[in-house]
Amino acid sequence: MWRTEIAASRRAAGQKERMTNRFTKPAVGLLLGLVLLLGFVSQPAAAATKIPVDLRVVTWKGKIIFDGTVKTGTAKIKPTSTCPTLGGRLGPARTIQGATALGALYQGSFQYKALRPLKISDGDLGFGICGIGGQMAAGKGWWVLRHNYKDAATGAEGVKLKRGDSVLLYYSKSWEDTTPDSLHLNAPKQAKKGAKVKVRVFKYNGTTGKRTPASNAKVSGAQGALTNGQGYTTLTITGKTRLVAREGSLIPSNRVSVSIRK
Repeated sequence: MWRTEIAASRRAAGQKERMTNRFTKPAVGLLLGLVLLLGFVSQPAAAATKIPVDLRVVTWKGKIIFDGTVKTGTAKIKPTSTCPTLGGRLGPARTIQGATALGALYQGSFQYKALRPLKISDGDLGFGICGIGGQMAAGKGWWVLRHNYKDAATGAEGVKLKRGDSVLLYYSKSWEDTTPDSLHLNAPKQAKKGAKVKVRVFKYNGTTGKRTPASNAKVSGAQGALTNGQGYTTLTITGKTRLVAREGSLIPSNRVSVSIRK
């Protein structure tokens, strides 16, 4: 009788184990499948959070260090300098959520050599920009930040960006100097060789962000006269070229690359 009870108990246990496996193994497989699926789906989703923005870096001497489009989003930023003129410390790394002006500069430095070395410090007031592309802040010099052609009200990490926004970093000779207005050039990206094309130059007030036509601006890279009172001039395109508008001490315009259309 005792042996019969043991055998019955074992049969019951075996049946219970088979029933458990019948439901548990498919459930575990389904769970793992969902995890893997979500893992693969999350990667494109994370990549999709990066947005393209226009980034321009210019010095008070008129040198264009960088002018191009970068993709940016949430960024983990590690300070790389103590920045003697501004103060600050080297670490630790901090994560800045979302697309910001600082994230665009930091992530852009991994995409483009012209932005390296990038020197950033961290302090009580947040991240500070010390040097970009070898141009270090020295003496009274400092980096002015403009968002969509208007002076930023916060530091670079606090400037939130949307797709297609414009970020300008201008190295000023002294924080005592008034930062000049900046130029913007509208020009076609394609033209026939020898063709005459009409371009227009605008001037943006850094304080208000107001746009007005820029007269007497010279567009380098092609043959043409100075812009008129409405900001227009006509250029003769003789070959593939890059156009830039300049006027006195104003911040040079964006570059427009013009290719030859057959």
